[in-house]
Amino acid sequence: MNLRFSVALMLLLALSSCATFYTPRKPMPIAEVVELSKSNTPPPLMIQRIRESGTTYALRGADFAKLKADGVPDPVLDYLQQSFVDDIDLQTRYWVTGEASLGACPWCYPQPVDVNKLESGYGVVPATPPGRYQTGRPMGTPDWVPYPQRPPSGTFISVSDIEQMSKDSLPDAQIIERINHSPLTHVIGVGGTFTIHTQPAAGLSGSQLALLHEQGVAYPVLDALQGQFLAQFIEVERLRYQNIGQGSASMN
Repeated sequence: MNLRFSVALMLLLALSSCATFYTPRKPMPIAEVVELSKSNTPPPLMIQRIRESGTTYALRGADFAKLKADGVPDPVLDYLQQSFVDDIDLQTRYWVTGEASLGACPWCYPQPVDVNKLESGYGVVPATPPGRYQTGRPMGTPDWVPYPQRPPSGTFISVSDIEQMSKDSLPDAQIIERINHSPLTHVIGVGGTFTIHTQPAAGLSGSQLALLHEQGVAYPVLDALQGQFLAQFIEVERLRYQNIGQGSASMN
């Protein structure tokens, strides 16, 4: 009886350990990022706190300007954008290679955000639940990212071009139309399109998006710019991973 009791106790402890190990983590609310800024927490400590929480945020272009207005410093804005891009890159790799999947794990994907209300997270901010089959796009890609893209019909456009159009008082709708039909230059593939790297560079930084608003670029234009940046980034990474896979196959 004692032996049976001991075995049963060991099994119970093992199951308890497994349950503890697989306990879902709770993403860090975006409001906490702003609270840390308002408490004058140094940027390196803020970044460390966000990194340790394992949280990334699906931030639109205007969100960076709004967070900057709430006191979030530039290094943190850049980290938020870079970590978002890193997650998009990871999901694109999984999508192309089929090597893994995060499945229906809401805390594993960039969290949807409503900066106006300082709310974030699936079940809090309206968004397509992660893990659902998404035709023709990496799992977890935010709904507002226009991917797959339509074939571009315009000439290349740069961030400085967008800034100048805003200074020239072109209507926002006209600038957005240009963004939506033109390939972006100097922000996509800045780390090398067909090179093997572990962390793709975010060619459009969070602080840059915030600065554009300070220079007169409107929120809707920033949102369109961020959406197109991510959509074109996904396509470049799709081609890169596809090329790497073909290269590996040709060597076998």
